[in-house]
Amino acid sequence: MEITQILQGTHVMEDAEGGVNIVDHTGSVSLITTATEKILVDVGGRGRMPEIQAALSAKNLKEDDISLIILTHFHLDHAFNISFFSKARVIGWNHEWKSGSTFRFKDIETWKIADGIHILPTPGHTPEHISVVAEIGDGKKIVIAGDAINKKYADSKTISAYAFDKSLYAQSADKILGLSAQQIHMGHGETLNF
Repeated sequence: MEITQILQGTHVMEDAEGGVNIVDHTGSVSLITTATEKILVDVGGRGRMPEIQAALSAKNLKEDDISLIILTHFHLDHAFNISFFSKARVIGWNHEWKSGSTFRFKDIETWKIADGIHILPTPGHTPEHISVVAEIGDGKKIVIAGDAINKKYADSKTISAYAFDKSLYAQSADKILGLSAQQIHMGHGETLNF
C-alpha cells in the first residue's frame, strides 16, 4: 500500500472590511494505492483540479482510474471536484454512492473499505465527519483526518478550528492522537509526522 498526499490543504485568510476574506482555501487530497484500489480521500476545493490532475498524471493515473473516493465531510473545500470522478464509488458519512444508487450502511467503523483501510467516525468539525485509518504494516498507521484535528490541537489541545461541537471535536482529535499513528494527514497544513 502506498499513501501520498497529492495536494496540501490551505486556509489563508486576511481581514477585510466587515469580515474576513478567504484568499486561499482547499482541503488536502490523499491518494491511497493498493493492489486492487486507487482511492482518493477528499477531492479538494474550487480551482484545484489542474493540480490534482497533474499529481495523478505524475503517478500515471487519470480521473477514471480512481475506483473509490472517501469524503471526510461535505464542505466544498474538500468535496468540490467530485464530479470529475464519475466512475468512482463514493463513501461519505454512512452512505455509498455508485451506479446511480445509494446504499446506507450501519456501523461505518466496521465496514470493509479495502485490506488495511477502515473508517473512523470523527464528529466535531461537522456531525458526519469521518477519518481514514490505513494500517501500513508492522503495526504502523497513517490517519487521513480531514478537519477532525489540526496542528494547534495536536501541539496544545487548543481548539482553533471551526467546530459545530467543541466537545465532540476534542474527543475525536484525542481518538486520532490515541492511535499512535506515524503520520496524520490533516485537511489544512502540513502532514504531522511522529
